[in-house]
Amino acid sequence: MVSSSSACAGGRLFIRGLAVLSAETAVAPFESTERFSESLGGRAVFPLSLSARDDVASIASLPEYAKLDRTTQMAFAAARRTRTRSEGHHGVVGCISLGSSRGPTESIERSLEELRSGATRISSLTSPITTAGNLSSWVAQELLGGSSTTSAAPVAALSTSMTCSSAFQSLIVSYAMLQAGVAETCLFGGSEACLTPYTMAQLDALRIYSGIRGVAPCRPCATSGEEANTVVLGEAAGTAFLVRDSAPRVPGDLELLGLGWAVEQIPSATGISEDGQAFESSMRMALKALPTGIAVDGVILHAPGTARGDRAEQAAVNRVLGDVEMFTTKHRTGHTYGASGMVSLELAQELLTGTVWRGVGYESTLAGLGSRSLKAFAINTAGFGGNAVTAIVSAPNS
Repeated sequence: MVSSSSACAGGRLFIRGLAVLSAETAVAPFESTERFSESLGGRAVFPLSLSARDDVASIASLPEYAKLDRTTQMAFAAARRTRTRSEGHHGVVGCISLGSSRGPTESIERSLEELRSGATRISSLTSPITTAGNLSSWVAQELLGGSSTTSAAPVAALSTSMTCSSAFQSLIVSYAMLQAGVAETCLFGGSEACLTPYTMAQLDALRIYSGIRGVAPCRPCATSGEEANTVVLGEAAGTAFLVRDSAPRVPGDLELLGLGWAVEQIPSATGISEDGQAFESSMRMALKALPTGIAVDGVILHAPGTARGDRAEQAAVNRVLGDVEMFTTKHRTGHTYGASGMVSLELAQELLTGTVWRGVGYESTLAGLGSRSLKAFAINTAGFGGNAVTAIVSAPNS
């Protein structure tokens, strides 16, 4: 059984000031692969790029932010970049909605380890720092504090945690706020600092972590060893403004053409059906809002590197869209859980503005090297519990 709701309707909406911190852009040269793949407990992981780490470190060095979880600090860094890239053309921010699958993982694990080691007291800040809601509320303080854009307008700070689709769940919240007329502009996104021993142990328990060492440890949709699971963890954060149609345009703007979501009955521990029912329903819902004359000609898959899940998603894409080119980010960034939708948005932005796709570097069913120019992308995200979200974006045509 699949449940869904109505698609995008009423007025043009734009994604502005997109900023993503991750291991690497998915269109980077392959020569840099070994530079950003590191190890945690003998397993490959994808930490932030050096420049992104510097941004986060500068925030962590501030006394007022030093004790916050890395997930929140990363969201700060992304939000600052978003504010700069929007060039001030974002209007009055009425809602900040950020997602994270695991939340303040490092702080939670550190506090639990203190107790396990015999501590009789933990920090008084433990509770506010380890609540999921601190992500959006602290970013609201950082982004809007002392800003002339706040005026007297109320600001809603909402955190979402819906497993690996959390960033796009925050997009749904932002879309709803704009459509309801209670906000002029929303900041949405996701942040995930998931490179921790407990998170790794959870994936080991599911038997889906990659055993590949060296170059390309994560291989979504591979045709060689296609029954192998090759999930690799990565950390990332990304934010953007969702704004109504307004001038002037800002470089890098994306138009949101469709938005769809669905939930299916959970057929397995991870909520994945063999034929990708939730993916099919979310894509069909998003397609209903497409303007006449526009067709989706590319899909950025969720495809985290699980043999069963990747295959199910591709089957759903083929049923809904036929023979379209399919792309991924996970081979270069790892699976960034609740931030993965923002990483995929960045890839769509790169390809829509003329950056050349470099392929994935291994035999796969994905788009080949130097793929043709595409006009509109469907971006899939999904998570444990059988939920899926699809966003359709293009470069603005006027």
